Parts: sequence; C-alpha cells; structure tokens
Amino acid sequence: MYRVLLVDDEPAAISMERRIIERRSEVFQIVAEAYSVEEAMEAYRAKRPDVVVTDMKMPGESGVELIKYVMQQERQAICVAVSGYSDFDYVHDAFTYGAFDYLLKPLEPKKVGEVLRQIQKALDETEQQKSEASLLPKGKISDQKMVEEIEKFIRGNLSGNNSILTVCNRFGISQPYLSRIFKNCCKCTYNEFLTNIRLEEAKKMLETDEYLIGQIAEFTGFNGQFYFSRVFKNATGMTPKEYRSRMLEEKE
Repeated sequence: MYRVLLVDDEPAAISMERRIIERRSEVFQIVAEAYSVEEAMEAYRAKRPDVVVTDMKMPGESGVELIKYVMQQERQAICVAVSGYSDFDYVHDAFTYGAFDYLLKPLEPKKVGEVLRQIQKALDETEQQKSEASLLPKGKISDQKMVEEIEKFIRGNLSGNNSILTVCNRFGISQPYLSRIFKNCCKCTYNEFLTNIRLEEAKKMLETDEYLIGQIAEFTGFNGQFYFSRVFKNATGMTPKEYRSRMLEEKE
C-alpha cells in the first residue's frame, strides 16, 4: 500500500478526494489529512507519505510552498496539485518545484483514476530501480557528468516519467544533490531544465504540420494539451498554433 496525505483548507474537498481515491484504487491508503500548509508539514514528518495531494490556493502559505518543502526533504513524495482554472499560475509554479501532475476542480473521478494509475506506475518503478545494482553511485562521477547523464536519460525518455523522484532514484542521488548540481552547472532548477528540453523538442515538431498539437504535447511529456499550450505561450509569447504558422510561413 502507498500512503497518501490530503491537504485542503476545505473539509468538504478533502472528503470528496478521500471518497474518490478509495473507490478508484486499492493500493493507496489515506494516512493523514491537513487543512493548512503548516499542518501538512507536521503530518508529512509524522506519517512519511508516498503521495501528497494538495490544494494550491489556501489562506496563508500556498500549496506551492508545501511542494517546495517536500522536494527539499531527503525522502521525497510524489506531489499532485489541485486547482481551479483561475489558479493556473499556482499550477505552473507547482510544476517548477516538482509536482508530478495536477487535477482541476471540480474533480473528475475518471481523471483522478488516471493520475493514480500513473502514480502507481511511477512508485512501482521507483521500488524496482532501488533494487537494481546498476544505479550510478553519488560521488563517483563529476557534477557536470551527472547532469549530462541525466540529460541523456531525459531525451531518451521524453514522453515518459521524468519527475524529480524518478530521476533521483534512477541515478541513486538525493533531491538536494540534484538541485545543487543543476543550480551550479546550469543556473536553473531541474524542472526548468526539463521544461526547456521539452519546449526545444516541441518547437522542432511544430516546424512541420505532421503532428497534431495534442500529439506533440504527449510526445514531449507535457501533462495535456491545455498545460502545454499555456507553458509554450508563457515561454515564447505565442501559442503552439501561432508558432507553427510562423515557422511554415518563413519556410515558404
């Protein structure tokens, strides 16, 4: 069983999440509920959950602060952001600091089930990776070489799971070490580095009309076409469709 912490300032929202999770999966157990970031941090230390499902917009500290806290710990959990359409900036920040996925309010049980399956797969893979003797030991190679190895892994696994948790376990390193080497070698966070690679590949695919926008989002590892389009526009000032039109016009 994988352990889950639910965080929301609205008790009714937590009750809804609990019912959906318990009905949709038998491998996840709700071990704690928290109604603020401070309570959530205490529960995280006490219960050591594998998954944290947190609302983004709460009084006081936001869910982003909680995700940052979890990702700074030696033992990380998979974090899922929960938000409304109007809170997209929170979701963007959540991904920047290591969120695995996001759920929109009101929650759709089918979508929750899909995310739970993805999380279970990631956690199962993590357990398998921990037992593999081929993990690269920390300290055996330089920081720059480690970054290069991680980049190689990302590019070969672009549509797969490249979460902080997965990468740390794949290479046998801690999240603080991962953060440090990317800050020192690349002057950015790991998730910013990952997003840049995804955008780089997306731009290449947009230079032709061979792929649909949704296919490009899937191939480059973005969590849905909506999120891909928003991130792409934030980075380039254009939607993927506008970027494609401009590239095709320039070729002509």
